[in-house]
Parts: sequence; C-alpha cells; structure tokens
Amino acid sequence: MLDKYRKIQIDFTEFDSLYIPLDVPVILEIDWRGVSYEFLIKLKSGEKNMLVLGSGGGANMEMPNGPPYFQRHSWMDDFKDSVIYYNDPTLYLGELPLGWGQGTAERFYLEEIALILLKLFKKLQYETKDVVFYGSSGGGFMSMILAGYIQGSKALVNNPQTCLTRWLKTPVQNVFNLSYQGLTTEEIINRFGNRINVVQFFKSRKYVPEIYYLQNGACEFDVTNHLIPFLDELQHMDEKYEVENVKIDLYYNKKMGHAALGKPETVLYTQKIRKN
Repeated sequence: MLDKYRKIQIDFTEFDSLYIPLDVPVILEIDWRGVSYEFLIKLKSGEKNMLVLGSGGGANMEMPNGPPYFQRHSWMDDFKDSVIYYNDPTLYLGELPLGWGQGTAERFYLEEIALILLKLFKKLQYETKDVVFYGSSGGGFMSMILAGYIQGSKALVNNPQTCLTRWLKTPVQNVFNLSYQGLTTEEIINRFGNRINVVQFFKSRKYVPEIYYLQNGACEFDVTNHLIPFLDELQHMDEKYEVENVKIDLYYNKKMGHAALGKPETVLYTQKIRKN
C-alpha cells in the first residue's frame, strides 16, 4: 500500500529546497549521516493543527518486507488535522516488532527525529503549540519523549510504556542487544537511563510536557508496571516542573487488555485534546 504514495528523498542539509504538496500523502525520506529517517505526511489545506503519530509493536508482522512502518496510516483521512507518521530507524538494526526509538549508543534516534520534526514544523509553518503527538504502547512511550523535546506540544498516549525495563523482557532485551551492543542491562540503565525511563528523561530536560494519558484499568500489568510507577516518580519531581500538566483518563475494558482504543474513540480524543 505504501508503494502508491509519492516519494521525496533529500539530504538533511537540503531542507531549504524541500517542497511538500497539499492534500496528497507523500513519503519523505531524509538521509542524515547514513541513517534514513522516513515520514508519511499529509498536509491538509487550511488546517493549522498537526497530529504526529508513532507506531507501537507489530512492525515485523505487518511489514514482512521490512520498514518503514507507519502504524494506522489508513486512518489519515479520519483525522481533521494534518498528519505526520514517523518510522523508527531502529527497526533497520534487526528483525524487531518495536524499537522505541533507541538507535545506537552514539545516536539517540528519537532526539534526531525531534530535531527533524522541528525543522519540518518551521518549514511548513506549524506552531509547536498546535502539535499533538499520538501513540499507543511503544508509540505512546515515543510520543511522550518527543513532546518532551518539542516544548509547547502535547502528547496523547494510550496504554504506553513509561520505563522499558518494566516491559516484557524479551522484546526489550532484543532492542538492547542491537542498540547497546556489549553492554549489560545495568550498564544501559546507568548510562542511558534518560532514554529508557520517561520521567528520568523529563528530569534531564527539566521539563514535563502536557500529557493526556489514556489507560485501560482492566490491564493490570500496565497499571502496576507503568502507570503507578510513572505517577509515583512524577510525584517526587520538583513542583516547578508543572507535573499537573499530566492528566489521566481511565477506562475499563477486560476484553481489550493492552490493545489500544479503536479508531472512532481515538479520533474523538484527538479532537477533545484540542479543546482543553
């Protein structure tokens, strides 16, 4: 399906010459020092709001021929906002369902995605206050980090991970083995704690973005390992970081478990966050 979209390829140094047409989806591929950053973009005429979507797990199942992976890209016309979907280049390091934007020890891919997005927003004349990052599960984790990098933006997250070492051991270890080769988990925590723990990242930035955190209260694993520790760690942050910007919305659905809310509910929440 991605084959039907027009593709634009540029080097990171060529932003001044970049032109993205309105009202048609395009895949933008940016080469930055040997790493390919890919974005699926649809700019909507007269729309000042921007929704940036990250992907959770499922890359190796939904894209058997490999990345880029733009989860929920079939929803792009259901959102009123202009949309940007970003691929995580960590997926190119090995056969992974999810990479959490970890990159390599030398390069944190989420930081570089944030820098590219800032350049895109400036080029396309979108203000950061009109930007919302959305994602579920691992996409929610990445959305909170990106909103922390891009001040003034918001994050709408659904059943996110808030600390990778509290998630399922095997998929996390697979990423650690590829991104931080030769390091033990303890060494990774000590050296790269602000990449794998959302609150630790906020502390390193001295900033907490506005977050709308949707959580299925019936998913005990998520509540116990991610929501409660996240709130506890926020509680111990300095008051000046405005942690009251974090709003929790609990719903209860035993059947859905960790799975994210469907398209109609998600679209409604993206509209609701604009009104607050």
